[in-house]
Amino acid sequence: MLFPPSLPVLAFVFGIVSAANAIPSGQAFQIFNRADQINDTYDYVIVGGGTSGLTVGDRLSESGKYSVLVIEYGILDNNPDILSGGVYKAMDPTRQFDIPSVPQAELNNRSINVRVGKAVGGSSTINGMQLFRGTSAEYDMWSELGAEDSTWNWAGLLPYFKKSVHFVPPLDALAKEFNITYDVKAAWGQDPSNNLYAGYPNYQPPEIKYMYDAMSKTPNVPIPRDGNAGSNGLFWWPNTMNPRTYTRSYARTGHWDNISRSNYHLLTGAKVTKILLNGKVTVGVNFLSVNGSEFGRARALKEVILAAGAIHTPQILQLSGIGPKDLLRRAGVPVKVDLPGVGANFQDHGYIPAVAFKWTITPPVPVTTSGGDPKTMLSLNIGALLGLPAISPGSVDALAAIYEKQRSSKYLPKNTHPDVLAGYDAQKKTFTRILRWKNVSMLWQILQTSPSASAIFQHPVSRGTVNIDPLNLTSEPIVDYRALSNPWDLDIMVELVHFIRRFFTSGAFAPYGPIETSPGPNVTTDPQLRAWIKEKYIPSVYHPVGTASLMRRELGGVVNEDLLVYGVQRLSVVDASVIPIIPGCPTTLTVYAIAEKASHPCLILCWYSNELQAADLIKARQ
Repeated sequence: MLFPPSLPVLAFVFGIVSAANAIPSGQAFQIFNRADQINDTYDYVIVGGGTSGLTVGDRLSESGKYSVLVIEYGILDNNPDILSGGVYKAMDPTRQFDIPSVPQAELNNRSINVRVGKAVGGSSTINGMQLFRGTSAEYDMWSELGAEDSTWNWAGLLPYFKKSVHFVPPLDALAKEFNITYDVKAAWGQDPSNNLYAGYPNYQPPEIKYMYDAMSKTPNVPIPRDGNAGSNGLFWWPNTMNPRTYTRSYARTGHWDNISRSNYHLLTGAKVTKILLNGKVTVGVNFLSVNGSEFGRARALKEVILAAGAIHTPQILQLSGIGPKDLLRRAGVPVKVDLPGVGANFQDHGYIPAVAFKWTITPPVPVTTSGGDPKTMLSLNIGALLGLPAISPGSVDALAAIYEKQRSSKYLPKNTHPDVLAGYDAQKKTFTRILRWKNVSMLWQILQTSPSASAIFQHPVSRGTVNIDPLNLTSEPIVDYRALSNPWDLDIMVELVHFIRRFFTSGAFAPYGPIETSPGPNVTTDPQLRAWIKEKYIPSVYHPVGTASLMRRELGGVVNEDLLVYGVQRLSVVDASVIPIIPGCPTTLTVYAIAEKASHPCLILCWYSNELQAADLIKARQ
């Protein structure tokens, strides 16, 4: 069990839902579950019907000019728990992958399960519904790893952040009472035709007021008008929620439901096993039914688009002969392209489940005037994203200096390819340049009504791997987080716990006599705290990224500025695996923006034709 059931906050933070198998009949002409039902050939074949795959599929098919097939491992799931947000309950293996990692040496050899969605809608079907993006500084790091004049930065992504969701403000009375501020012009889009919503519940628990007040008085904590406009601090965020029905809004409801196009097909229950190449030209994919009983093939006239996520995209590339040549040879896979970065640079956020206190005196419940229904709260909406100057103001330079002086090769896997090492050094260079800034988030602390908080680490510098098993090519990939393999991560986790301890023992809470219950009064010294962290640390918040990174090829990159895979033609990647450095936020909104940018009108390809207003980045290069 990844999350202790005794921590109800995680029901909101990571709200995983159970589901039942059902397929609506109203769209049966678009949905298939057998290989003999689909066409032999499509213009575009998309591997993965999740957050990015459905977004791109919708955009490519909307003109009616192009035929699109989306191949999804999971099913079209109509369990009402999905729309209602669900609660923390037993993990349902039929709706999510549950892959044990290799034992983690720095976590007392614990294995941590990798959990990502496998239903139509992908991980947006089961995530915790918090919707916000990282800071401008965090996205600007990406462009420093790409081509000259790269547009993969804050300015280049902001239009697609705005395009990706339909923002609906909170109710006026609620916003006024709880100081919920936002900036539509700076951060959001409100296209009425967009059915993917960012919204708020009509209720907030009144106890959140004294938590907000205490954090607002904490030294060096900024309060931006809207944390989605590029700055971090203490702010409110919306949920992936339709605020008219107070139900989950996700890739399926935004980019599949109510879209009836004869050129937009979805094949469910199918696992892509190989990308088909004719020389260096991508021509299609092979797939199997999930139960292994049926083989199929789909050919692509224009492009194959990988949207299988950071765990399975590198697996598919490697099984197709695109990846580190030494690994492929050990596995007996013919090498088509030696790309050492495939499966490298694996990142996720990490966390300690709870730094917890109990009150000696129960605080009085503040008066609330805005009313509302608690059932509309599908997730929590308020927290602090903080950099080192707020977390550890007296140690910023010392902590930064420790990382700056490190020799990268010491903390990467043995025999790391020189290109991958060069890429990590490039990441380190750009990260150390901004490490001391307040606008680079290290801690995500969600505010709730009880004196407890998870210490969620936003920028681990340890790097893991996701690779095929050379002894069993049909198994799930071998996932190694390499958690805390760089000791700097442990240094930062110590500081995050110290900050949360100071927060709950600050003057704002003194009248209530807080008593620490976790880690507890017996964990007082830093060595004791380090041992406790190693026992409790979880290296995943369901935000895996980086395994097919958008970087220059000589830096271990896998895709170029147009998201095309190096060394082959007509093959692209549009999911979280292209993210070179994880931003300090849940990754859902970032993945939507990547997918929108991959399939947006050719504003970013003005050299191509000013008249192609319906063309997109993928189509424009054909």
